Amino acid sequence: MEQQVSEELQALLDKQAIMELSYRYSRGWDRLDRDLVAGVYWPDGTDDHGAFKGSAGDYLDWVMGVLEGMVATHHDNTNILIDLDGDRASGEVHWTGFYQVEVDGVSHDQLAVGRYVDRYERRNGEWRILHRTCLTDWVRMEPTVRDLRESPDQSLIGKRGKDDLVYQRESIGIVV
Repeated sequence: MEQQVSEELQALLDKQAIMELSYRYSRGWDRLDRDLVAGVYWPDGTDDHGAFKGSAGDYLDWVMGVLEGMVATHHDNTNILIDLDGDRASGEVHWTGFYQVEVDGVSHDQLAVGRYVDRYERRNGEWRILHRTCLTDWVRMEPTVRDLRESPDQSLIGKRGKDDLVYQRESIGIVV
């Protein structure tokens, strides 16, 4: 019985490690932290985002260019289902992406939802993405109602890059 509990506990730990890949992936893109996203893929990993299909390294360069052209992004991950098979796993991750973009000089908010269908691999005890396919289920875009760039107090507005509060936690006394 102890062996079964140990296997069940290991499965939970493996699934948690895999889920955190998607969370770091989203944080990395929202903060334009290419290095953080690079760490969720194996160096020989691949990605298929429809408009892009190729190596993970080339994908990182491509999507960084796309996201740098946006005013702001925010990604959420839900309904994460993972099937383990030894040192390999597959999964489906539902995502919601919020984007603020300029269209002909007018700010627009875009809402998109979809799913990642992933293959993961554990090497030397570490899980990473071996292949990610991004499926988009629907998209909606409308003019921005309130542009946070016009807010008089920018101190608690999320920032793209290392100036965001998540990278400054120690400066405000949040230490992990």
